Amino acid sequence: MNRLRPCSEITRRSVLNIGLASVVAIFAAQAQAAVSFLGVAAGDATSTSAVLWTRAMDSAVPGNTILALDISTDPAFASAVTRVANACTADSTKDSVCKLKMGALTPNTIYYYRFVAPAGETSIVGKVKTAPDTETSVPLHFAFSGDNDGLMRPYALASVVPSQNLDFYVNLGDVIYENASNLTTSGAHNGQPWLNSPSVTLSGSSASLNAVPTFTGFATAAQLKSDYEKKYRENFLPVNAGGQNSLQVLYAGQGNYTTWDNHELGNRQYINGGAPAGGSVGGPAGADMATGRGVDARNNGAGNPDNGNDVNKSVDDYMNRSTGFQTLQNVFVNYQPIADRGLVNNPADPRTNGTKQLYSAQQWGKNSIFINLDTRSYRDLRIKTADGSADDLSAPRANNPARTYLGATQLAWLKQTLVDAQKAGTQWKFVTVSDPIDQLGPIGGALKLNSLPSFGEGSAYVPVNGDSGKSYMGGYRAERNALLKFIADNRITNVVFIATDDHQNRVNEVTYSPTDTENQSTYVKVPYAFSIVAGPLGATGPDQITNHTFAMAQQYANSIVAAQQAAGIEPIGLIGYPGIHDITRDGDPTAGAAPQPVDFYSPDTFNFTVLDVSADGKELTVSSLGMDATATNSGIEYASGPKARTIFSFKVNAAPRTVAVAGPKGTTTISRQINLDGTASTSADGKPLTYVWTIPSGQGYPIAAILQGSTATPSVQFGQRGIYTFQLTITDSTGASASDLVTVSFQGN
Repeated sequence: MNRLRPCSEITRRSVLNIGLASVVAIFAAQAQAAVSFLGVAAGDATSTSAVLWTRAMDSAVPGNTILALDISTDPAFASAVTRVANACTADSTKDSVCKLKMGALTPNTIYYYRFVAPAGETSIVGKVKTAPDTETSVPLHFAFSGDNDGLMRPYALASVVPSQNLDFYVNLGDVIYENASNLTTSGAHNGQPWLNSPSVTLSGSSASLNAVPTFTGFATAAQLKSDYEKKYRENFLPVNAGGQNSLQVLYAGQGNYTTWDNHELGNRQYINGGAPAGGSVGGPAGADMATGRGVDARNNGAGNPDNGNDVNKSVDDYMNRSTGFQTLQNVFVNYQPIADRGLVNNPADPRTNGTKQLYSAQQWGKNSIFINLDTRSYRDLRIKTADGSADDLSAPRANNPARTYLGATQLAWLKQTLVDAQKAGTQWKFVTVSDPIDQLGPIGGALKLNSLPSFGEGSAYVPVNGDSGKSYMGGYRAERNALLKFIADNRITNVVFIATDDHQNRVNEVTYSPTDTENQSTYVKVPYAFSIVAGPLGATGPDQITNHTFAMAQQYANSIVAAQQAAGIEPIGLIGYPGIHDITRDGDPTAGAAPQPVDFYSPDTFNFTVLDVSADGKELTVSSLGMDATATNSGIEYASGPKARTIFSFKVNAAPRTVAVAGPKGTTTISRQINLDGTASTSADGKPLTYVWTIPSGQGYPIAAILQGSTATPSVQFGQRGIYTFQLTITDSTGASASDLVTVSFQGN
């Protein structure tokens, strides 16, 4: 019988292990009134563990609250229940949140959990699935989106996500926004004070670092903590009487993996974790925190002579070391079901060494791996033009090869993880980037869009027509190019980048230059790789489009593609992608037979993307689910759920693989000579293979000979009884190789 084992990440207290048949409650005697729970969440599941989270508070008696945990494979908790007493403490210094890592779970199993307060009050029930073990061929069913702006509470589309019965959901950045929202402008709703939510206290002098930063009058460390905790809490609260508790249902509905983007960090100086921290900041005198002011990002600005801030080569002056950055990071980690992976240990990389590790990878069965990147903690400064009015997307600043988006340590880890996955035969590699990695506009510029549709009467919608300075292509494209070239050169296939942040839904191939990052004519596709940009789940942009017709989206997509083709850019969509089939698009009955750009594009919806890998890993299905965007501060929800629909979908076959198959397997023979067989081997490109048969070193076979070892079916001669191992190595026309072993037992005289 498995025994579940909690390992609290918050309190580090020892806990009691209790068998599945036992139900034991041990509480410290406390005189408390009713404890209320904000919600529950689970995340960062492995095959044997998951992080469980809640917030619990007795408003009448503030202080720490010790909680128990019930966990079971039965959603009704009628059988097979484990109660863990003293599971974790809702810590008043951390806004009464508690997290624990539950261990000793069974792979590929759905668990239900709830927290229990000292007087017996219980939280809502949450659900989490553990990952299958790495040798199991199972399907994968997950979804992702991001951009949860309080202006769009209660996020009606979020109520649809649990009904998908996902293996997990990826909360892909901007999980809260720091800006103001006021739902009372559209009515009384439920009359609660959180309907009118002011902006946080500003953290710094400019959202764009477009001057020499000032430092007085900005948020103190205490204000940062208090203001941002409030924003996280509000995303669990209802706005209508008897209505949806905003994102509470989403967090509880399945296990989650989470990353962050700029809004969790205030969308000001803290967004560049690898940039110089600058001087003191915070409070009336600007002296609350010793560093964290930020630095001038302008082209040769007064505070950026010779653009010295563009690449941070410091030993210890990094924004990710500042009190303000770490305060916001701690609030984010406290409020998300994120595992504690400790600190990065790499003294050779001062940018990364000693920082909290937020990046990770999780294998999900034999055929899929999920790679979750941290694109905020280590990136260099977001650079600005000389007058500070716009992102500087031009060379030599934006394509400086020394500028980094991921940091050297994380980038090396990512490359090795991808190489290892390819070598292990893992078909699909899903990689998060909080900002898009595809190329939308011309290098260093913007598309000139013509023949745009009407976005609706009085619409103020501004088309997305380029790659911003915070995107990989916009401000960090040398590193982007090197990463994509690495993937292509190492023949790493079936890489799917998933991103949010552009507040539109699009699918695109990814391209790079083998020779010159600034020469568009040299760009080529990364074989068997593409990007999906999804969302928002609920944020501004799509709300400015009130003409929700297929014709609008079609004309808009065609305008973008015409401008891209004129600029020599790979157009949006996967038209002609190898192995694509079964394309559908709401409003386009001919999508399967005659696909067009709009079949991979949606600019006017709140949406999330669902990805399904078949059990054998041979096919990926991509589906975009969404609803027409609604107005800001409207507080709209629907009695029978939102009118969500499948916007578009398609299927993609996995890239063909070069696979070595050595045979005959399991052979026992008395004949002194037999033929080995490599004819079942396959080539990715369908062209002839070369064969090399060898006896692996260290096998110690004194008497055995391989005749014609460079053929598919060589002869083998045995000299004495024994068990022999032979290795086949094949190489295809591209230089890709693969190996396999076969064992033969010779029992003759």
